[in-house]
Amino acid sequence: MKNTLAALALLSSLTAHAAFTIGAYNIRNFDYDERYRIRTNKPELAKTLKSLNADVLSVEEVVNRPEFSSFISSNLPTYKVAVSECGGAHGQHLGFIYNSSTVDLLSFNEDLSMSEPGQAGGCNSGSRPLAIGLFQVKATKQKFYGFTVHLKSGNDPESSNKRLKQFEILKKTVKELKAKTAVADFYIAGDMNTTEYLSRGNDYKVLTKVVGELGMVDLAQNLACSAYWWGGTDDGREDPSLLDHILVTPSLRKNSNQAQAQAHCKKVSCRQASLEELGISYESVSDHCPITVTVQ
Repeated sequence: MKNTLAALALLSSLTAHAAFTIGAYNIRNFDYDERYRIRTNKPELAKTLKSLNADVLSVEEVVNRPEFSSFISSNLPTYKVAVSECGGAHGQHLGFIYNSSTVDLLSFNEDLSMSEPGQAGGCNSGSRPLAIGLFQVKATKQKFYGFTVHLKSGNDPESSNKRLKQFEILKKTVKELKAKTAVADFYIAGDMNTTEYLSRGNDYKVLTKVVGELGMVDLAQNLACSAYWWGGTDDGREDPSLLDHILVTPSLRKNSNQAQAQAHCKKVSCRQASLEELGISYESVSDHCPITVTVQ
């Protein structure tokens, strides 16, 4: 009887710890946005990151890498940082923070072919690289690849065309890794700059097609927003936009959960809002909101 109870307790413990949360957060030019001359509000950022309770979080726009590592170490002591050495023309590095008590990082590398598709790609030119991490869940030994992306911004034809090429690189990389390794589980997350997603424009059509071709699921497809912008009019109201996504392979997703938008997106329920309503996380941390989902 005691052995049976012990076995049930162990099974319950493993089941409880099998669940893990992934997400993405574009932390606007950490830790100083030169364009707007705004220094990142680190207490607010720390509070936000702690509230996410993510096991693996894709992060973008880490300009000051040493300070970011120090910040994470001081405020989230169980977390570790892996960010790219290259950051494109604006020095916007990207990668992951992960909870080392629940997840191991087995390998990390960056792919510069995303920076200037079809060209050699420079560390400090073009767009951001692709960050690739191979992770393993401690409780279950399940391995999965995480991709952090920050695709070309803008809705002009040149920018849209570059995003198309970047999506092609993503598809090729996923297929090659699946063929070369025994790992079947993947997620792709980050700022995909899908400016026309909510209006079901070209970005929506392109991403939907890519998701289908990869055989993945976009867990952010039902979000009402993941970022805010001034909306193109000086009316004192900021407009919601859906730029960030989390794509997962079906085998990685063991439940029906969709991604959730946090911070100011959650605060104002993705409706048009004033700067005062959006608050400090929008004004002095990022125009983006972190998005998260529990996949197991």
